[in-house]
Amino acid sequence: MKCRVCRESAVIDIRRHNANFCVEHFLRLCRDQVAKAIDRHEMLSPGDRVLVAISGGKDSLALWDILIDLGYEADGLYLGLGIGDYSTSSEGFARRFAEERGLRLEVVDLQEDYGFNVPEGARAARRVPCSACGLSKRHLFDEAARRGGYDAV
Repeated sequence: MKCRVCRESAVIDIRRHNANFCVEHFLRLCRDQVAKAIDRHEMLSPGDRVLVAISGGKDSLALWDILIDLGYEADGLYLGLGIGDYSTSSEGFARRFAEERGLRLEVVDLQEDYGFNVPEGARAARRVPCSACGLSKRHLFDEAARRGGYDAV
């Protein structure tokens, strides 16, 4: 399997593009697609301050990295949802990522800062956890963006 661009050994096959890419050209493709989507959908303007909602997973961390690479002033916001080991490990990934790159990361811990976590909130509201989580996250993202003077989340 060879890279469509440079003919070096490919590491990924992207079927919707009917193409294989090496690491360098796959990362370039991702960056270019994000830039194109931002432009096409008028999501951000040059100079916008962006608050990136970080889960600690590869998708949100990759987006944060790409936004920085594209020249945006982008800070991260991690919400500790109180979901056992998942929340502990994902917060660790988010913190390490920010520290390694010298980026600003705000951490909001639902239990410490608001006195509840998602499992407890779901029980109290008599909702499924995803519903309680979604409501909490949207409110906290908006609140953090207003407080920090961000142009976009």
